[in-house]
Amino acid sequence: MAGVSSEVPLWGATDTVTVSPSKVETVTTCALRWAFEAAGGTKPDATHQTLGTLLHSIAQTHPKGSLTDLKQELDRRWPELALPDGWPSLQLRKRAERMVERLADYLGDAGEPLLVEADFDLRVGRARLRGQVDRVEDAGDGSVTVADLKTGKTAASKDKAAENPQLGAYQLAVEEGALDLPDGTVSKGASLVYVGTETVSAGVRNQPALAPDENGGSWARDTVEGAADTMAAASFAARNNDLCEMCVVRRSCPLQPEGRKVVE
Repeated sequence: MAGVSSEVPLWGATDTVTVSPSKVETVTTCALRWAFEAAGGTKPDATHQTLGTLLHSIAQTHPKGSLTDLKQELDRRWPELALPDGWPSLQLRKRAERMVERLADYLGDAGEPLLVEADFDLRVGRARLRGQVDRVEDAGDGSVTVADLKTGKTAASKDKAAENPQLGAYQLAVEEGALDLPDGTVSKGASLVYVGTETVSAGVRNQPALAPDENGGSWARDTVEGAADTMAAASFAARNNDLCEMCVVRRSCPLQPEGRKVVE
């Protein structure tokens, strides 16, 4: 094997590390995968990812849309995908229509949307947390809930959602006043809203509100700060997790059979 090319950390001890809520989740799940993807080890967007982008855009345009509104918008914007004629395109269209139905089901019972696709920029220790929240909904009495729309085919378990780093980062942004909300607004919780799973209605996985620890912080703050420290390190550990089967860099991972050649 070739020698180690460098043992120098990616960032200096006092450098600010810019992180996003999704990257907080990725690096917390598997630091090695994050490192590979940050260096360019990703695939081009697939058709289903492009569909997910379209669904997010439709949800942004119609934050309180009825099923009729959403279907009309899907009809109007479907040509944007520029799909060829044929059976795969027909199947994708059917899937898109089912996703729109689940989205309409969720929006029908959701709280008043106060913010949609809202940007935030927050300093958390050495981390600069920057991102965009899909939906911030009114929960009454000066509180809000955060909703993150998911268009994938699988849903997290209730236990996983309760400690989801991405949702935790969104809640932290609310608690720290990083969003365009009235002063004193607090987070009452967050939800992963799955519209791409094979269920009749949208699958919702909830996360409780952040509870302050004995030092006045929260697990979400600790997670964001820990993610920044991990990203700034000189080495990155591989970690078995539920996403290993779908990992695009598994052929370079020493934990996977096809990747052991990198250490043998």
